[in-house]
Amino acid sequence: MIAEWSAAVAAAAFVILTAGVLIAARIMLIRLSRMEAAALQLQQELKQLTLQAGRVMVPAEQAIQTVNRQLNSVSGIFDAAAQIGGAVSHTTSAVEQLTSVMASAAEQHAKRPETMKKAGDILEWAELGMAAWTLWQSGRRQETADSSSEKKEPI
Repeated sequence: MIAEWSAAVAAAAFVILTAGVLIAARIMLIRLSRMEAAALQLQQELKQLTLQAGRVMVPAEQAIQTVNRQLNSVSGIFDAAAQIGGAVSHTTSAVEQLTSVMASAAEQHAKRPETMKKAGDILEWAELGMAAWTLWQSGRRQETADSSSEKKEPI
């Protein structure tokens, strides 16, 4: 009789232990599926952020290259303008350095906020260079207009 009771208690303990293991395994599977869903959502968000960063970097790099080409095409004019030559030289150097930084940052660190700040800095330098060039051009046109009006005055 004791053997029967012992066998019954052992069987009940085995059933309880097995049920506990199954419940723990089920809880772990539920948690694992939640973690997998969170990881998939994080992966989707990272893809979206990467695409957005890429969309921002490509136009910024193209604008920088355009500004760099324009500055290089008028470098002879900048050299002739002694009063703004230093500023233009500094601007051209900064644009070239930042263009190099932006190209490597676009390949390696497209998601870094520091890279986005550098893109803003280079655009500010480009605006400064273009403003200086425009100011110089307007002064040059004014001098040309003044000199041509002096030649046409009757004697």
